Amino acid sequence: MIHPSRGLMIVLLLALLLPAAAMATDLVPPAAGIKNDRPRVLLRPADTRYAISLQQLKALPRDGDFRQMLENLDGLNPPKAAALALVYHLTGRAEVAQRALEIFRSWRLPDDPKAVNDPFFVYDALSDMALAYDWLHAYPGFDEQARAALRQKLQPLAENAFKVGNDHVFHNYTWMFNSGAMLWALATVGDDPAADRLFNDLRQRFNGQLFRAMQYLEGSNGDAAGYWWRYCQHYSLLVLLATQSAFETDVVGTIRREQGDWLGHQLDYLVLSVLPDMRFVPWGDIVAGANGGVTHEMAGRIDALTWALQSPRGAYLSRWLAEKRELSRFHGETAIYYFLYTRNLAVKPAEPPLALLAGGAQGGHALMRSDWSDSATVVGFRCTDFFGQHLHLDQGSFVIFRNGLLALDAGTYQHVGGEQARTDAHNTLLLGGQGQRHETYQSARTLEAFTERLAKGLETGDIVFYKDAGSWTAVAGQFAQAYSPTVVRSCVRQLLFIRPGTVVVVDHLVAPEGKSLPEVSWLLQVPGKPAVEGSAVTALNGKSFLRCRPLLPGDSRPHVEKSYRTPAGANSSSGTPAVSDASRVVYAYEGKPLLTLVHLLEVGDGKPPAAVRSMKPEANGSVLRLLLEGKTFCFSSGPSFAVSSEEK
Repeated sequence: MIHPSRGLMIVLLLALLLPAAAMATDLVPPAAGIKNDRPRVLLRPADTRYAISLQQLKALPRDGDFRQMLENLDGLNPPKAAALALVYHLTGRAEVAQRALEIFRSWRLPDDPKAVNDPFFVYDALSDMALAYDWLHAYPGFDEQARAALRQKLQPLAENAFKVGNDHVFHNYTWMFNSGAMLWALATVGDDPAADRLFNDLRQRFNGQLFRAMQYLEGSNGDAAGYWWRYCQHYSLLVLLATQSAFETDVVGTIRREQGDWLGHQLDYLVLSVLPDMRFVPWGDIVAGANGGVTHEMAGRIDALTWALQSPRGAYLSRWLAEKRELSRFHGETAIYYFLYTRNLAVKPAEPPLALLAGGAQGGHALMRSDWSDSATVVGFRCTDFFGQHLHLDQGSFVIFRNGLLALDAGTYQHVGGEQARTDAHNTLLLGGQGQRHETYQSARTLEAFTERLAKGLETGDIVFYKDAGSWTAVAGQFAQAYSPTVVRSCVRQLLFIRPGTVVVVDHLVAPEGKSLPEVSWLLQVPGKPAVEGSAVTALNGKSFLRCRPLLPGDSRPHVEKSYRTPAGANSSSGTPAVSDASRVVYAYEGKPLLTLVHLLEVGDGKPPAAVRSMKPEANGSVLRLLLEGKTFCFSSGPSFAVSSEEK
């Protein structure tokens, strides 16, 4: 089902966004403009504002951190050709370059024929060889005969990556195949006709589809957090930076001027999506280790993005993570980015905003914080479309964090579509005991194919209102389209966060014409086993509390049941979080043609005060008023679903 206003929105989006993107400046230029002097992929021989130069590398202070990270790169086991090539440029030691050449000579495809279709093997091999090929291109021991021999071995792998990487524009495998192939093409174009043909094919795919998919998202993510930041977004960034250096052209500036600055919005979203315990705000399939947070594989990516955008907000996150993890934040060959970008960050950090809406016409995520301390309250709200199988049936859901998660995204990711994907693992609604419409694996090779499929099931949620007013932030999402159209006609959730620790959730539901809603279950996932007192429920995470109680339509008593075991707590030194029991709090409401629900959630440290604030919403026509923190907040029930405040 598409919300009544959504059909027109999709038509306008297709009419305006897609042709405009097609006419925009191509981010990847034609091969004729590529630089012939080496290195050109991420590195340049002389100083330029479009890349790091060899002069900059050689000018780095040889301090203790430099020596330790150099030793890390030099001693990788197994060794990496790109790491050794960089060590050669940093030290001038010919024996290091010779070790890289030995990797070239001994490289063979694995005996397992499936390896050529493994995105992890393909990307790692092509990206490593591409950087090393380019960085050692002028090395005396790497002559044309040796380069031709390496191209002969790697070119079929790159061409197959292009072939199999035509699956789904929002999927991590697609970005891994194509980005690895493009890095190889940028390193080898001009050296033989096969490389030229591959580059031209990849150029058309990136300009015509992949980068347009990024623009379409308007800074939000098209895959689960760990997959998105670790694979899709980062590999997209590397292609952009490699293109910018290889052509010495302002790719990042073109995105900022002509494509809505989607790259800058991605960085801002990344900054606010990192919780104080270094985990990502848990939306979609979240796995242990670096895929679930920023502990030891994200620092170089953050710094590369910060360098590209010269972002004070990115520099703030970079410094915060450095204070948390020091040099252990770099893992394996990610130390390459330490030398390229971390040691060349000159932008002064500035504290990021306390709230952000990532996304646009297709929906998105709202992130809100009380402050930037490690004890901050963080609130997230999600209402968007279904982009891929790593995402969940969780539209309208929210999470709350303070010294650990208090309102959870429950369940542990062990396989796609498992318990963690179910609606009853999230803080949203069940209608008649049923969750949101099940979506199976889906793929769209082009952005047009994806947008055409929105009306056939992928359209699941819209952001219809957002406002940050300093002392408070509010967001509203329409997600009736995530349920059966025979059950609900309109389902809008308004979430208000009053800093530092008050959250109000208002739900407006409308049944189909001539019908009543089925029973509505309002869900809240919490750590451990909460305490119930009357209509209020209180959950603790060891340091902080969350107390929830209904304010409308009446004195509903909660039912508490066992939920799914859930990752919790700060990452360990290995990056793997603890797992704890969780409970599902259910407030059940009788269905009516029209139903408005109001729930108040209070967050603080220690135990909640014994006294419970007495308050009652006042409904006046289409506006609901609630007195909180000295202000009267007004919640419109349509059509804008705006939230506003009136001073007492």
